[in-house]
Amino acid sequence: MATTNSEEQIRRRDTFVNLAEELQIQRSVVHGAKMAENLFRFENGRDLVGIGHEAERAIYYETASKSLVAVRFDKHGVYSGERELLQRELDDPTAWVEAYDGGLVWLHSR
Repeated sequence: MATTNSEEQIRRRDTFVNLAEELQIQRSVVHGAKMAENLFRFENGRDLVGIGHEAERAIYYETASKSLVAVRFDKHGVYSGERELLQRELDDPTAWVEAYDGGLVWLHSR
């Protein structure tokens, strides 16, 4: 059965709300929605995988380089100049996520 656009929009909204709520809890701020918005906006050419245990770094899978990176973020944006390479040459970040899942405070539902 094909997924409809409306089902996809609902899933995206639910994912956004879930992330925003988790960021508000973890960072004790009122800017959870703004931070979540910044994180999803930074996805161009990347897939948001999760949020690190201190909720200060987002984990992205960079599709072109097949690399997993951690990038610092806050309510002002994502600091691409402050990224750390976690692993390279990954066809799929699933194995890394399974190994480090305990170190993530939030994991993308996909």
